[in-house]
Amino acid sequence: MVTAKKTTKTTKTTSSMATEIADAETAVDVKVADPNMIKKKDIYDYVSVSTGLRKRDVREAVDSMLEFLHSSLSDGKTVQVPPLGKIKPVERGSGDNIKMHYKLMLKKTDDAEKKSG
Repeated sequence: MVTAKKTTKTTKTTSSMATEIADAETAVDVKVADPNMIKKKDIYDYVSVSTGLRKRDVREAVDSMLEFLHSSLSDGKTVQVPPLGKIKPVERGSGDNIKMHYKLMLKKTDDAEKKSG
């Protein structure tokens, strides 16, 4: 029985390898978008499509709502948005190490309420 020996030929030179390494190092700086992250643009697009409003009008309304939520939470208020749930500010730590955390309690979906009830 005759077996053939498989050989590979490397043709890269040191300079081309250095170029590839440099390209790989600069590629590390590129941020990869998280596929599970929703950005404001996604909200604008969704609201625009679902309501039929112009993106400019949607952008103004969404930005205004987000500013209101931010200022309310910054003031220590609890925000209750029925389709979403409740966002409650919670202080953690003591003395100089006090940090504000926000707890989101999602509203139960109608399907979950029907199954449990």
